[in-house]
Amino acid sequence: MAALNPSFSITVGASRSSSASPVGMPRRLTVERDMGVAADSFEALLARPFEAEPGAEVTAELGMGDELEKVFTGELVELRPTLEGFRLRALGRMNALLSLRVSAVYEEKSAGAVVRDLVQRAGLTAGTVDDGPALPHFYVDQRQSAYRFARDLADRLGFELYTARDGKVMFRALGAAARLDSAGGALGALAGGGAAGSLASGALAAAGGALAGGAAGYRYGKELIAGGARRTTPAWGRVEVSGESPASKHGDAANYLLTANDRDFRGSAGKGEPVRVVIDPAARTKELADRFAAGYLLTARRAAGEMFATVTGRASVELGDAVSLSGAPDESVNGGGYVRAVRHRFGEREGFVTEVRVALEEGQ
Repeated sequence: MAALNPSFSITVGASRSSSASPVGMPRRLTVERDMGVAADSFEALLARPFEAEPGAEVTAELGMGDELEKVFTGELVELRPTLEGFRLRALGRMNALLSLRVSAVYEEKSAGAVVRDLVQRAGLTAGTVDDGPALPHFYVDQRQSAYRFARDLADRLGFELYTARDGKVMFRALGAAARLDSAGGALGALAGGGAAGSLASGALAAAGGALAGGAAGYRYGKELIAGGARRTTPAWGRVEVSGESPASKHGDAANYLLTANDRDFRGSAGKGEPVRVVIDPAARTKELADRFAAGYLLTARRAAGEMFATVTGRASVELGDAVSLSGAPDESVNGGGYVRAVRHRFGEREGFVTEVRVALEEGQ
């Protein structure tokens, strides 16, 4: 059987270029998607001008032979003729949430319900949006983009905010965050002060494991072209959260403006130094303060352990997928977690290569 060659297809408005009909003679295509970056990006370098206008719908597909998979959906934002060639640059759907500024008041709505409403207001489509805890009161104003409010909610909960390949907005509890809101989950054992209120590594490991999408394993000497890992000290050892107007002793609906002692309402997670202290007006109850503290700590720890892998082109890899690396001589390079970033490179020199960054599961 003949080996299949890497192939592509890009559509910009009414114009299309593909391996079978390479309009514009594309020389290099790059797709970058990262949960830590607001909007996905796509860039194409062409040898010749390409008929397109800013604002046009852009989709990109990559694969082998006739088996193509969508890797990007967005909107053209820049045309740049250069001496090297003709560049096209597009941003993913999240760009609409970045541009949206609205004012809204939410009462007794889940964090997921707030995100779904903001997504709808931006004219976008929600994909998988986990609810998370209920918020007695939450306010959105025009001083910041709607994306910033959604991102801050994700950081409070340890969730991930990103868009899928088809442009749908995702608000997910992945890895160790997946069980913090479940009945009898990790948070129940972690609420309160002292040892019960600390989010230790063992509890994080017990809470981990829920991942989105499919699973893939890359082996040293097989699929792996290059691989590595990075482990650092987390930015925070402990997180403490206090609300501006805590009311948990009087129920969620109470609107008391002052309290004589806010220590009874303060939430905490983790142990050791340094300590991050957060004053959060959305933390209206002791339970929410504890939940936010656990979420903030997970968000900080997520960046402290990562793996990197470069493999032959994998158009199917998606943010949130479970990935493992194995067989490396250095055991510290082996491990597993979920994909936080993916970068596809397709060109006349490198062929089709995929790079992934994986958030390590706690304890690895």
